[in-house]
Amino acid sequence: MATPTISTNTYAGKDLEGIIAQSVLRGKTIEQGLVTVHTDIDSRAVVKTMANTINVQDSAAAFASAGSFTLDEKYLDPKKFMEAVEYDYSTLNATWYASQQPRGRAGDFVPPASIEEAIIEQQAGIRSKFIDASIWRGSVAAGDLSKITVSASSNIVSGLIPLMEAGSDVNKLDATVGVGSLVVTGMTKVNPAVLTVSSTANLSNGDVITLSGLTGTGFVDQNGKSFAITVINATTFSIALDSSGFGTFGGSVEASFINSSNALAVLTQVYNGLSESVEDDADFYFFGNKGLGKAYSLAQASAANGAGSYYIGAKELDFLGQRMAILPFLPANTIVAANVSNLHFGTALDAEWNNVAILPQFEATGDRTVRYRCDYAFDVNYTNGSDIVLYR
Repeated sequence: MATPTISTNTYAGKDLEGIIAQSVLRGKTIEQGLVTVHTDIDSRAVVKTMANTINVQDSAAAFASAGSFTLDEKYLDPKKFMEAVEYDYSTLNATWYASQQPRGRAGDFVPPASIEEAIIEQQAGIRSKFIDASIWRGSVAAGDLSKITVSASSNIVSGLIPLMEAGSDVNKLDATVGVGSLVVTGMTKVNPAVLTVSSTANLSNGDVITLSGLTGTGFVDQNGKSFAITVINATTFSIALDSSGFGTFGGSVEASFINSSNALAVLTQVYNGLSESVEDDADFYFFGNKGLGKAYSLAQASAANGAGSYYIGAKELDFLGQRMAILPFLPANTIVAANVSNLHFGTALDAEWNNVAILPQFEATGDRTVRYRCDYAFDVNYTNGSDIVLYR
């Protein structure tokens, strides 16, 4: 059972109404219609796909079959999750909230309306964050985000990007050494860890790098993880990682990055890899995280020599006519170019994650506690991978 943690001083002074909850980055993928949502799925939904080719032949009297007609299918199998937390509100006795509870000992266990509303709102925001991150990264990786712990082991949503990475049909582009990545030639095992590269000329404090190719005890667990850097000198930078207890540093290690120095080059690489059959579709987007949006905006400002660019209001981003969807929970240094119609989200009810059961336990068990529970299920998948570009 969870007990509210109360940080309070003395029960004196003036109480300002309302609760200021910590800000939570909300999901936008579903909210902005950037994934195709399928509802009423209790167990499995089949997404049918079709791919045809034609063979143009010389005309002749005899019929000669050629070309191909291929039907296939992918699946959405909603994985079931729940959130459950139980509170004992008697800990509020020494706070201002005691005045909002009913008189008598029994009233000490009743949640004030202001707290209950704040809990529901805050948990809904964190839940939205989990679902949005799971769409792109997968439910296990979503547990790496702040405020979220994922202990579900039987139900796992793979996430669109891991599915694309594993799919043989998706066009995959690697970060180019010298443009989108640097070769790491050494890592000093200290806290924070210090990495050595050929040059830090194109890096700045706060840039986010993603590591790949690490081997050795401790190091291998950092593959695919991203870290903000602090530039030390012309060839080294540090990351917030305690590597002092790791094994031997080894492997062909790369640190990929997207910042204002290379955003235009990286986007050009993705642009050149687009399928001509879909790049003009109304639902085609470049999907990237906020780091990409900031890097691209700064690159545009620099290209304009600053001429007022830093002072113009926010604008919808696009790259050479291709719309960009900047979302909070895509992995760093990753770009997906795809049609919304090829990205699928399946659930039983598209609003069930907003429905929370509030269950006072006294009448059922005699316990003076309140339980909050939310159950929901969802899954994701993609179709027509040959029309999708994944840069990482």
